[in-house]
Amino acid sequence: MVEPWEEEVLVGHRWGCHGEERGREELDRLRRLWDEARPLSEASRKLVEEIRTLEICNWDLENGFTTLLRAIGKGEPLGRSVGHLASMSDGRWKRIWAYYLTLRDWLTSVEKSSYTALLRDVDPEEEVKEHIEGMLGERTELKELYVERFCRCLEFWLGGIPPEGSPQRTAHEPAAKVLEERIRELDPGGRILSAMHLEGDGRLEPCSHKAFRRYDIIVSSIGSGEWRKVMPMRGTDGFGRAALLERLITPVETWVEERGELVKDEEARYQETFALLGERKPEKVFLAAFLTSILRAQALSAIKRAEERNK
Repeated sequence: MVEPWEEEVLVGHRWGCHGEERGREELDRLRRLWDEARPLSEASRKLVEEIRTLEICNWDLENGFTTLLRAIGKGEPLGRSVGHLASMSDGRWKRIWAYYLTLRDWLTSVEKSSYTALLRDVDPEEEVKEHIEGMLGERTELKELYVERFCRCLEFWLGGIPPEGSPQRTAHEPAAKVLEERIRELDPGGRILSAMHLEGDGRLEPCSHKAFRRYDIIVSSIGSGEWRKVMPMRGTDGFGRAALLERLITPVETWVEERGELVKDEEARYQETFALLGERKPEKVFLAAFLTSILRAQALSAIKRAEERNK
């Protein structure tokens, strides 16, 4: 029987995108550690599932990683996910709501709406309001249609992605279609709508470290009337993300492989990691190796994408 962690190693956004041979090599390495650790305790099995939830794109990656290391060291599962929407803090949700409510308020025809009242709680200094309204500029019918379409994308995430067949999704799809038909009448061949589909429902996760940049790209494009006119492609995010992961992962890999060669100016960071993990035991070694493996696969992918964008 294939273990869930084995499937995770080879999925398309982990080692699956680095070729079958490289993926199998990594799976064989982890299987050797797994064999030494078997049978895994119930606590370790729960930790495996919690580890699987963390991905390179998570906005709270560093904290999630450290939290998992501490749990591995103690041999105690967290009892919760550290990735995806489970990582969202109240403060981050409030900023998401500030974006959504500002856009909804901008669409209203009255001077003060219920959205205005709610914005006082999530954007008391009106920082987000001024930021978004500055990007949108003067109102036009086309802008209003685009903003309405974008609001419906954001709504997907305010309560989690609605499943297929749910009332929310059933209502969303025809409404979006009507909006898009009118947008195409006013902006035939325009790139904003097609680009919004790429950046839209599936790539606006509030838990992504690039969430607010993506929102700003869409809003500024609507305001300027041209896709990415104000915010061109940076193409360097992958390098920065991979560098962060390298700093987190390398000390753990050193602990897993029992390598003692610590770089002097980084020794404190290594010792802090070693202290979190504690005494080496087969179960902990496997869990730590699994954690670093699936994230390293994503770091390599991030570097590759960044290199391709900078050619």
